[in-house]
Amino acid sequence: MKTVARLFVLMLVPALLSPAGAYDEVRPDEVLRVAVDALRIRSAPTTEGSEILGMLHLDDYAVVLDYADEKWVKVEAPDGTVGWSCVELGDEVYLEPLAVDYGTEIYLALRNWEGNPVVGARFELVGTPIYYTTDDGGEVWFFPVPIGTWNLRCVLGDASAVVMDAVNPERKDEAAYSVDLDGPRTLTVHHAYAESGIAKPNIYVYPVEEAEVSVRLSFPAGGGITVSDPPYGDGWRVHITPEGIIDGERTFLFYEGRSGGEVQREAGWVVPRDGLETFFRENLQATGFYGPEIEDFVEFWVPRLDDHPFFAVYPQYNPIYDGLVGLEVEPDPWTVIRLASVVEGLEEDFDLMPATIPAYEIGGFTVHEWGVILSSGDMDAYLY
Repeated sequence: MKTVARLFVLMLVPALLSPAGAYDEVRPDEVLRVAVDALRIRSAPTTEGSEILGMLHLDDYAVVLDYADEKWVKVEAPDGTVGWSCVELGDEVYLEPLAVDYGTEIYLALRNWEGNPVVGARFELVGTPIYYTTDDGGEVWFFPVPIGTWNLRCVLGDASAVVMDAVNPERKDEAAYSVDLDGPRTLTVHHAYAESGIAKPNIYVYPVEEAEVSVRLSFPAGGGITVSDPPYGDGWRVHITPEGIIDGERTFLFYEGRSGGEVQREAGWVVPRDGLETFFRENLQATGFYGPEIEDFVEFWVPRLDDHPFFAVYPQYNPIYDGLVGLEVEPDPWTVIRLASVVEGLEEDFDLMPATIPAYEIGGFTVHEWGVILSSGDMDAYLY
């Protein structure tokens, strides 16, 4: 059932997996590979009374469009057929995720000979349905990266060109290629180690009275937003009550992102797995977080941190967090408490210098934010 559970979470938020402001794309984690000789595509997510619309075959790639439950997904086949297929039954897996490298990310940039960005060009991994489209800067952020060596097709209007062996997560370099797309263009492919993931930060805002509040994020050390709810766009502009109710329907602003900034690992705490809930409750309360905020954290994170007997927790308070992700709120808040904890699984305990929790000035217009910082591989393991 682990395959099913992972797929179900991936399918639950497909619209949120794209970087903010991205153009049309099909990501590697939205694609499944057929693991059996033949798999039916049905008109409904059931074998009873549903019509067979088509077939998938071994090693076909199917794009996930929707889900019904943990066993059935709506897919688009290579021939364009759209319908429902079963993910697995018992111990037999019919559709499986692509093997991907979460430790590598790729930046693609397309320029004309004058150095101007080429907008709306499409980059395709040859032989798969995976593609990305360049943004207003002529760039694409490619993450996660499928394992293997891949040819890259560049498409602009009716013109196309293939760059052989352009994508390979084992590389950590930058290469430039000349491609002919109705004229000469320069393609730069930069393979890099993936930045740390800022995982599920929640921003809670409490104005003194009902107010229109602007919230903007920045990434001074590089990176950007990968997920946001409500959609971030060029910043959040929301109506918030003193109780922290946002636009009458939610209690926090949510995003995830990637940052190349530095974190501290000199001070923190080593916590046994069975003591995590008590630790986080006491630690967050001592930092200044409110009861419902603590419940949100514990409910989401404690069940996920279950694969090691111990965990090291390195807190990143306001000054360090600001260097990773800048936070600008208007009107200016009186109290801002930000905490992102680097969490690393351990096989055994070790001595770690305890961190000191800062003393914050409390009162007035208040903003609280908590989050967790994970490696790229741990982002996959703990979130998806």
